Amino acid sequence: MSWKEKASIEREKLKQMSARDKIWYIWEYYKFHLAALAVVICLISVIGNALYRQSFTTRLSIAVINDRSGDTSSMDPLEADLRQVLGCGKKDIIEINTGLMATYGDNVTEFGYATMAKISALVASRGLDVVIADRDSIDHYAGIDAFADLSELLPADLYAALAGEMYSAAGSEGQMIPAAVSLEGTRFYEITGIVMDPPYLAVIDGSPRKEAAVQMIRYLFP
Repeated sequence: MSWKEKASIEREKLKQMSARDKIWYIWEYYKFHLAALAVVICLISVIGNALYRQSFTTRLSIAVINDRSGDTSSMDPLEADLRQVLGCGKKDIIEINTGLMATYGDNVTEFGYATMAKISALVASRGLDVVIADRDSIDHYAGIDAFADLSELLPADLYAALAGEMYSAAGSEGQMIPAAVSLEGTRFYEITGIVMDPPYLAVIDGSPRKEAAVQMIRYLFP
């Protein structure tokens, strides 16, 4: 019997069944075929998404740690402004990782461990450029030499203009470096609605996009 004949017989069987019986019949006799089809579709989707993502360029990646505003803040206005500042095209991405909460020392929670694991993975993959966080977070990551020395990174004019906003933190050997700049009173507060007392901005030392990070700082401190 050819496959056409088999298909014709199956169609006739299904025509004579109720909707409920059709569903049962198809599932009972074709569940392995359906499962295999589902796996193939998932694989195609994953591969397709990966290939599609490769056509995009990340222009800046930001992590916001310990924003306590809940659902009342929004990073959308910041992203929109940064896209203009960096001259982003349709296939340029600005990633802003929010919802990250962490405590340190003896007070670390499971959620805190998850946040630190995510930050570590982003840094290790060179997928993180800027951290906006509270003082505890800045101290923690400065202590493992995660941040760039802003006195070396920023142009002289910008560093001089921000001297009063600089926050120095201890590195792994106890050396004090200007690791972050306070965003208190800047347009960052106005456009995001963030709740942090106050937020600091630091640049990851291994960032592949330090130039874009400097442009962001210039934008926040016009």
